[in-house]
Amino acid sequence: MSGASRTYHLIIADDEVLTGLALERFLSRKGFRVSAVQDGQRALDLHGRDPADLLITDLRMPRLPGLELVSRIRSANPDLPVVISTGYVANEADVREDARTILMTKPVDPLHLLAAVQRLLAVKPEAV
Repeated sequence: MSGASRTYHLIIADDEVLTGLALERFLSRKGFRVSAVQDGQRALDLHGRDPADLLITDLRMPRLPGLELVSRIRSANPDLPVVISTGYVANEADVREDARTILMTKPVDPLHLLAAVQRLLAVKPEAV
């Protein structure tokens, strides 16, 4: 990551294993430290042990849905940037974008995700 003096830790929570692995690989190659897990509870547990600088989460997952995950993590870290990716946007009235939350519809374009991550973390974009 050009211009960055530290490596940002991203947690990806997505029950679609291949999606999570593909995004983990892509973002790792862009200089981020990335941890991918398959459900919200694992993401919450991981964040407790190794806090993320940014959370990327699916909305609908087993064990702990994305909105509940965001709520629980933000109860301790209210300014945590979050990217919510889902295929169910039309049915989710509780999902709102704001200065620290970006909503993306699946399938997520990796370059658009990278731009969202960089914007939320205020990281200078690198040549892709």
